[in-house]
Amino acid sequence: MAQIAEDYVSPSVRWGVLKQDYPEAVAEFSEMTGAELGIPEKFGGKDDYCVAQILLRPTDELPIVGYKPLSDAKSNKNDHPSDAWNVLCTKALGRALKRAGYADTAGEMKLIVTYKQRLAEHDAIRSGDEAQVANDSVPMPKTPEPSILPPPENTNPIASPAGAVTEVQADPEPVPVKAAPEPLTESDDWADDDAMKKAHAELKLRVTSLPEDYAERARQAHEKLNKRQWPILKVSQFNAVYNIVESLHAEAVADAEPDF
Repeated sequence: MAQIAEDYVSPSVRWGVLKQDYPEAVAEFSEMTGAELGIPEKFGGKDDYCVAQILLRPTDELPIVGYKPLSDAKSNKNDHPSDAWNVLCTKALGRALKRAGYADTAGEMKLIVTYKQRLAEHDAIRSGDEAQVANDSVPMPKTPEPSILPPPENTNPIASPAGAVTEVQADPEPVPVKAAPEPLTESDDWADDDAMKKAHAELKLRVTSLPEDYAERARQAHEKLNKRQWPILKVSQFNAVYNIVESLHAEAVADAEPDF
């Protein structure tokens, strides 16, 4: 039997993460032979398998496949035969999830979650930049050129010492120049107090729902990061603490499910 990693993340947790990314995803389970799966005969092509197939979107034509041989099924005393089938389905689903990019360790899952958060943040910044460019591209009405009106007919000319008559003309006023827009910069501050309060309430709930030893590890990580500042004023620091708490949740679930 393969060694289970200490930070193993169960298929049920990973399936929940996938459903957040792909709300319309579905998983189906069936029994197939190795030959139907394309497995060569000398590598188990004659065996029967429990097959999990994931479709991320309704329009997908090719499913993501994972499978486990039926010979791996184990039944405990007083178990119904279907219990062994459910275990096989869970293991096959775990393999399909791994092929879909949802790793089975907390460390790798943390990297995936962090990457997606950063990607979402950059997408939001890009959307703001595009909106600013669209606003700047709207044509502004042109400022009319200043014109010099001729003096009224009854205006007395000013005579020069030499007797020549000259006209006094006003200098044209300078045309105002539109200032360039200030460049957008990424902010590490909360959008408003309401958003900060809601996020902190959720984080507190996630910590209190951990087993006590895992909750203490979350507090220690918070202490190392910023001396357990509360509320956490920087969004990046809040995200770091939240990711640690989610990893501890995944680790706690894995410890509670040693069979998978």
